[in-house]
Amino acid sequence: MRDILRNRMGWLHAWVGFVCGVILVVVFTGGTLAMFDTEITRWMQPELSGLSQLTLTEEGLNRAGEQVQALRDAGQTVFLNMPSARDPVLRILHYDGHAFVGPALNPRDGSDLNVRQTQGGQLFFDLHQSLYRGPVWGNMVTELVAIGLLVAVFSGIVIHFRNLVPDLLLFRPFAAPGRAWLDAHLMAGVLMLPFIIMITYTGAVIHAPRLFPMISNGHGGKAANRSGHDRAHGMAPSAPLGPMWKQAEAVYGEGNIGFIRFEPRAVSFYRSDATNFVITRDHVDFSPRDGQQIAVKPGERGVQSLGGVMRGLHYARWGTSGLRWLYFICGAVGSAMMSAGLVLFVIKHRRNHGGTVRLAVAEAFTLTVTFGLPFSALGFLWSNRLIAPSLPQRDLLEAKVFFLLWLCTLVHAAVRSCTGHVRAGWREQAWGIAVLGCGLPVLDVVSRSGTAFAPRLDVYGVVDACALGFGLLAVWGQSMIARSR
Repeated sequence: MRDILRNRMGWLHAWVGFVCGVILVVVFTGGTLAMFDTEITRWMQPELSGLSQLTLTEEGLNRAGEQVQALRDAGQTVFLNMPSARDPVLRILHYDGHAFVGPALNPRDGSDLNVRQTQGGQLFFDLHQSLYRGPVWGNMVTELVAIGLLVAVFSGIVIHFRNLVPDLLLFRPFAAPGRAWLDAHLMAGVLMLPFIIMITYTGAVIHAPRLFPMISNGHGGKAANRSGHDRAHGMAPSAPLGPMWKQAEAVYGEGNIGFIRFEPRAVSFYRSDATNFVITRDHVDFSPRDGQQIAVKPGERGVQSLGGVMRGLHYARWGTSGLRWLYFICGAVGSAMMSAGLVLFVIKHRRNHGGTVRLAVAEAFTLTVTFGLPFSALGFLWSNRLIAPSLPQRDLLEAKVFFLLWLCTLVHAAVRSCTGHVRAGWREQAWGIAVLGCGLPVLDVVSRSGTAFAPRLDVYGVVDACALGFGLLAVWGQSMIARSR
């Protein structure tokens, strides 16, 4: 009976793992990069590289409020993002369907910093959250594959529980391809098991209302009605924001205001997500006419605060840079674990289904999400520096470059798989990652030659170093592929 159970769990683990894993590699890779979405956005706006740390003043906030009023009079629904340690500028943002975009302002005097338009790191956040397919169908797919991952994890525990410790201790990276990939899959899976279960469970809970609207608290509908009400009335704050900001800081503490939201009957100062483990959306409301404080409104409390706990664990916005790096490393290892599982699946089925169309399709998708996705992400960063900064809607053009490159890697993988040269396809895409990754620091230095450039370990230096590291890792990877003949 035990062997029958293991065999059935093996079948479930293989097929659920592969079908969901193709999407989960994308979700995990996007989420890993989204841990530093703010920093990636700053890298993709090199005009900010020479900007020193500036202090927010009432004058700067008041001038930003005047620009907000002008935009709202023109019919736009916007909010004002406050400066932080991760992003030291004021930003007037609106949602374009995929990302929050808008001008960046000097926090000292409210002047426009004239940065280039870009979706920045939010593209990876959207890819992680909804596969860039919107808040309904995209979230539904990510919710379903998250449940599939939990099934694959627990079935994998049943399969390998008997020999888990020996298999974990016997890691053979230079063994035969099947053995090496299995060892890597087991080691990464066991070491990251608590993180994978936590991040998957919290993500599934966060998006559960998308699949089960009856458990939603109705925030979506209210937000939509409120936005339409804003546009209908065209009301914007006439009172200066500076005095309101000081009063809001007196409630939540200095530097603890995350963003300002503008409604017909209130200007709301929201507490920053970085100040608390639980994301509750506490805010202070002021009258838009005379700036008088209306009320201090707490966010979710009681049973509803469990959702804030889940969001706090999942997004880790309260964490230090060290914690975000820990999430980044765990996410990268988790993505590698799933990629190794996909490779194991095609290696196993190559014995009985070699040369068939369905195996070629499986190999093509495996290569596309494993190597094609990082290649496209690096190409996305390259496009940011190669597309003219003044080009209209260049943020959408950058996103199109990302998906076009990803489509090209799929076509390339399909051709190589169907012609029986899939190993050459792996090496070629690995070389593509190596070239783009190792070349990105050079491109960054050259493209920022007109700004105040100094070699230091800031946002720009760290992104360049990570790209270089992935490029060198790809060089090593293609050499390992060449040896495993």
